[in-house]
Amino acid sequence: MHNQKKIMLSKQITKIVQNLEKKKFREKYNLFKVEGDKLVEELLRSKLNIHSIIAMPEWIAENKIEQTNVNLIEVNQREISMISNFQSSPQVIALVETPDYSSQPAEINQVLSIALNGIQDPGNLGTILRVADWFGIRQIFCDNNCVDAYNPKCIQASMGAIFRVTPYSVDLPQLLEKAKKENIPIFGTFLAGDNIYSSNLASKGIIIMGNEGSGISEEIEKQVDYKLTIPSFTQNEFATESLNVGVATGIILSEFKRRELN
Repeated sequence: MHNQKKIMLSKQITKIVQNLEKKKFREKYNLFKVEGDKLVEELLRSKLNIHSIIAMPEWIAENKIEQTNVNLIEVNQREISMISNFQSSPQVIALVETPDYSSQPAEINQVLSIALNGIQDPGNLGTILRVADWFGIRQIFCDNNCVDAYNPKCIQASMGAIFRVTPYSVDLPQLLEKAKKENIPIFGTFLAGDNIYSSNLASKGIIIMGNEGSGISEEIEKQVDYKLTIPSFTQNEFATESLNVGVATGIILSEFKRRELN
């Protein structure tokens, strides 16, 4: 370890970490929390700026922190359990500076992207990030009605994908208007759309996934060029009405990517 500032776990730091469960405090301190060996290991490989590492002595002895000016806080079992969400205490918790992803990337017309319209469940958002990472999608556009991507439940559900997939915070109608001017195809997912398995799909464009309960809003629907649906193959009249949005995202991306192989 070099240039790490070793400090004690004070009451103030304890309170800050506990408060990071809430979005208003994540915004106030410009920090979010990462818990557990595996996620912190992924974090250390990322380019994000780490503010503090709060860890058990065994973890500190076994791991190297390359970033300088990181607050290193050695704690015991009781102390880390006070600030952890886990049922069994983790070895390490990291506090990370929240990156500013408010500006839109320039290469939007060169890639396949996902846009999220009002996703409310942090577990769903984390799953979408994880699925996007698997299929090589590097940017997700979250509208103003989406849950915060740095919610601890989202971080956990992403399984480290949040360190590789960029969750941009955008004015979605404005983004889609820009996309239309650049002739970028806009796909939307609906219960009553064209069968994705028999539709023409592009290797570049924006795929919109809607809110868990109400789907894509009327305002956003007007911007959609191609309405898609995942058909149900069951004959049972009492079957599931719709798919979980994280599962649906995986199926849709799989079909888009499958076409690239042909």
